[in-house]
Amino acid sequence: MHKFMSTALGGLVLAAALSLTMPAWADDTLDRGVGSEWSSLDPHVNFDAAAGWIQSDAYEGLVNYDSKGQIIPGAAESWETSPDGLTYTFHLREGLKWSNGDPLVAQDFVNGIIRTLNPETASEKGYYFYSTTQVKGAEAFGTGESKDPASVGVSAPDDKTVVVQLVTPAPFLLDLMGSFQVTPLHGPSFAANGPGVFLDPAKVVSNGAYVIKEVVPQSHVLLERNPNYWDAANVTIPFVKYHVTEDVSTELKRYQAGEIDVTYDIPLNQLEQLKTDLPGEVLTFASTYLIYYSFNLSKPPLDNPDVRRALSLALDREVLEGKIVKGEAVPSFSYAGGFDPAYAGPSIAEATMSQAEREALAQELMAKAGYGPDNPLKLSIATTVAEINTRRAQGAALMWKKVLGADVVVNAQERKAWLDLFYTDDWDIFADNLVGDFAGPETFLSYMRPSAEAGYDWVKPEYDAAMDEAAAIPDKVARYEALAKAEKILLDDYIFAPMAIEPYRHLVKPNVKGFDPSVAGYHNSQFITLE
Repeated sequence: MHKFMSTALGGLVLAAALSLTMPAWADDTLDRGVGSEWSSLDPHVNFDAAAGWIQSDAYEGLVNYDSKGQIIPGAAESWETSPDGLTYTFHLREGLKWSNGDPLVAQDFVNGIIRTLNPETASEKGYYFYSTTQVKGAEAFGTGESKDPASVGVSAPDDKTVVVQLVTPAPFLLDLMGSFQVTPLHGPSFAANGPGVFLDPAKVVSNGAYVIKEVVPQSHVLLERNPNYWDAANVTIPFVKYHVTEDVSTELKRYQAGEIDVTYDIPLNQLEQLKTDLPGEVLTFASTYLIYYSFNLSKPPLDNPDVRRALSLALDREVLEGKIVKGEAVPSFSYAGGFDPAYAGPSIAEATMSQAEREALAQELMAKAGYGPDNPLKLSIATTVAEINTRRAQGAALMWKKVLGADVVVNAQERKAWLDLFYTDDWDIFADNLVGDFAGPETFLSYMRPSAEAGYDWVKPEYDAAMDEAAAIPDKVARYEALAKAEKILLDDYIFAPMAIEPYRHLVKPNVKGFDPSVAGYHNSQFITLE
């Protein structure tokens, strides 16, 4: 690992000087910051960014994302879709192996999907198969209604073929598969060790470009190049080390000390200075990271759509993101727009108003609901202690006070406590976020189908019907028009206030090549090189 030291006062200047004057260095380890510790290293269970990055290195799905965020063949070298869009047939490469040398066959992928769906696995990834997409029999099996795995529309007619059968077309299926990695299951190691196999580097067996060699909780995960990976000859970095960094300030210090090559994020209060001091090392680009505030529809007065709309209207998103948060997020009134340039989203009245018009309407709606100076609305915002989230929540609370006379308390908690709170339903406004699995609007809109996500208390049959109608349209332009109608149904109920699209922010060492902008946020280490 390359290292250089700096003083606390001169760190940024020295880091900039070194990055300009030091020759390119050779290294055998790519050191990456991942922020908070991974939720799980079980590929069929994990559900966070840290785990996702590790998983994308250690496991390979049927398809993959390249460094530019484009779908490419993975374990499957080719595939075809039936004319009705309901059947996908994937053809595996010749000679695929697990990291221990065992042959990798099609049934391993089927077993991985079945395990993900099995209620005993308790995986949140199951919704990918029966909500984001509707795989035949997946929901019945995933909810325990059916006990027969053969009833699920995923099969392996032979060792080299995986067949996926859908109830309704899902033209975005490949994008989805590339993002959440339909990972296979190594039957013998799982049968011998159970779920604990994924925590023991001596026992875990994977099929990706890297294998897990060391796991130190609250510290790091070390990966080593997998010699049995089908494309091992083109994987240039021998080792990848993912570091738990927790807070961005500590991560920055470790980056300046040469301990980390790529950061997970950048401290907002130093972003502009870093752009000046390290212009070639600050990387910001578009993401699928949506910030929104959820309203608890089960609690008065938030069960009143006028109150919810008033709260959304009263937020000056331009000021909030540009002058208070200062994180370069793009303000948004849409839930699914702003990611895929081809999707314009629905026509949103609020987006065409001036801020003065929004605030005047908000005051009218709040008065209609019976709230004002003599009867102020009292609410709380549940958010995390992360700087960017508390800053946004504090700004929102001030705006609601100024415009509506509302008394809003910011309840900032550690991430785990914040997540746990959501499922208790004991909150007013929840500072929520969603990282789309791909740029298409379906990845966002599918979350709001009744079977997709607990906690919102929102069921709308016409919304489901609109989503089903859109899914059956193969033409992308026409499908997106139908999806805009579905999103309009969603937005008209004001169950949440879309806030902004958060960019990705990274510091990247000059010798790291191939860490390219990717809206999906996947930067597989196999496509990165060190000079």
